[in-house]
Amino acid sequence: MGEIPKIRKFGTKLTIYSIIVALIPVVILGVVSSHTITQTMNEQAQDKINTDLYAAEEFMGHNLDKLSSICEYTVNSPDLLENMKNKNIKNLKNILLLTKKSSDADFVTLFDNTGNVVLRSNNNNYGDKELSDHIKKVLNGSNVTATIILDENTVKKENLENKTIIYIFDKGDFVPLDMENKSIEYRGLALVSIKPIYDNNTGEIMGALMISKVLNKDTYIVDKIKATTKDTSTIFLGGLRISTNVQENHERAIGTFVSQNVYEQVIKKGEIYYGRAFVVDDWYLTAYKPIKDDNNNIIGMIYVGVPEKPFIALQDKIKHIILWVGLVAFLMALVVSVIINSTITRPIKKLKKGVEMMGKGDYNFRVNINSNDEFEELAHAFNKMADEIKSSQEKLKKQAEKLEISYNELKKLDKFKSEIISIVSHELRTPLTSIKGYVELVLDGTMGTINESQKRCLEIANENIDRLKRLIDNMLDLSKIERGELKMDISKVNLNDIVQNVVHSLKPLADGKNIKIINKVEPITANLDKDKITGVLTNLIENAIKFSPVNENVTIEAFKENNMVHITVKDNGPGIPKSELTKIFDIFYQVNSSAKRIKSGSGLGLAICKSIVESHGGKIWVESKFGKESTFHILLPLDK
Repeated sequence: MGEIPKIRKFGTKLTIYSIIVALIPVVILGVVSSHTITQTMNEQAQDKINTDLYAAEEFMGHNLDKLSSICEYTVNSPDLLENMKNKNIKNLKNILLLTKKSSDADFVTLFDNTGNVVLRSNNNNYGDKELSDHIKKVLNGSNVTATIILDENTVKKENLENKTIIYIFDKGDFVPLDMENKSIEYRGLALVSIKPIYDNNTGEIMGALMISKVLNKDTYIVDKIKATTKDTSTIFLGGLRISTNVQENHERAIGTFVSQNVYEQVIKKGEIYYGRAFVVDDWYLTAYKPIKDDNNNIIGMIYVGVPEKPFIALQDKIKHIILWVGLVAFLMALVVSVIINSTITRPIKKLKKGVEMMGKGDYNFRVNINSNDEFEELAHAFNKMADEIKSSQEKLKKQAEKLEISYNELKKLDKFKSEIISIVSHELRTPLTSIKGYVELVLDGTMGTINESQKRCLEIANENIDRLKRLIDNMLDLSKIERGELKMDISKVNLNDIVQNVVHSLKPLADGKNIKIINKVEPITANLDKDKITGVLTNLIENAIKFSPVNENVTIEAFKENNMVHITVKDNGPGIPKSELTKIFDIFYQVNSSAKRIKSGSGLGLAICKSIVESHGGKIWVESKFGKESTFHILLPLDK
């Protein structure tokens, strides 16, 4: 191991940890203090916003109350009733003008009991019928004192075009749907009071009086709000600014739209919006509240805003104080940690040298520390460990020599075993082939006629010769696999052809148990060793036939799966216990189930199948439901 970087050394870490420990309470105190003060300031700002909003609403409400009081006084005036009965237009005109002046209204209109306009304060046009919802409501005996929208037709009749007209200068990124095709807004947002006029003799409604103050381009209300709250305020018709005390280029910033998120929350949802907003050239903490008409429809909103700068300045000051406190704490922690570092790391360096010497094989080196603490105890423990390691090292050296001798002997025995298996298998194969030939000569009648009993005995002998031959072939293959001498003859083959040949060769075995072999193999071409894959499939299908009860089915399937071919062989036999599923591919292993399989084997077939499949770069495994069925799976690459 090379030299440890300085940043990773224990002394450096100790210094860092000491600083961290010292800074943690400072940081916690700073964060808590900053959070508390920020929260307090936010609460104060929220209180200020709420106070401003309340003041703005109160002021607009005061103006409505003023209009309502004057309207109430006028409709109850004997002069108004008498002149309406006498239809004295001149006197009625004077009453309307006096009412307009005393209420500081923009217009006053008098209606008869059918909704016809009797007289207007702003012009001599009358006689037309204006049955708006508000007038209908009043003529039915209700009072209306609210903020409403004056439509363009009413504005024209009252000669208020110059008062209400708002030019839309900058539509920005968001435009409400009802304003998309507009460049001028003619409608007006107005405070109105409409009251019925009763005949003091009959009690019947003679008509109605409407007093209205238009808020478009009005400066009195927003300036009065600012004089009271010291903050900015704006009145909106829908999402359009129609009155404000916010200045832009020395002019009041009307004719622009509110942002989309404010519009959605206030106009669409009817909720109060609180948040930061950039107003002209500075950030404000703002509140927007819906303005509703007498039918509870949202027709606009009122805004108030508090400058954010004073709150930000206080936050910055607190942060600077916390920063300086943290810096002083850091310097103090650094000095203390350097002192502690030198005291602690000195004995550690001595122990480190002892370990390095032991690592080089010097078990005679001893560490000498006199600190009367845990480091001294650690040094004694280290020296004791060095003594024990020295003694163990000598014992291990002797044991290693014995193990090496035993290992070499085992290698010789294993090699001898493989050679014996190979020699015995070769030697058995020759006489076995000769025996099989003579038995077949007798069976086919070449050596003379034999009776049925003799024929049956010879057939059984022939079957056992085949079985013994397969066992010898398996042992030879196993020997080659262990020595790494198993050679692969890869060529392009049709998997369906291989399966058909295997099924054909095993048909007599299946017919003997009336087992139906179902072939669902797709015509897949792959690069495989035809003979060895044939042997694998023969082994699996033969096992499936052997271990299936009579009159059952054995199913073989093959299909493409990505760049592999997936082969399955399914039987309806006794199944395999779950605890033995991972062992059946081991050499010489045979399943020992309570169901007792009808026939047993050598325990070599599945082990050889596994080696052949893996030599192709594939995988083999089994799934089983104990007492019901088993399915063997093979995955082989299409291109080897």
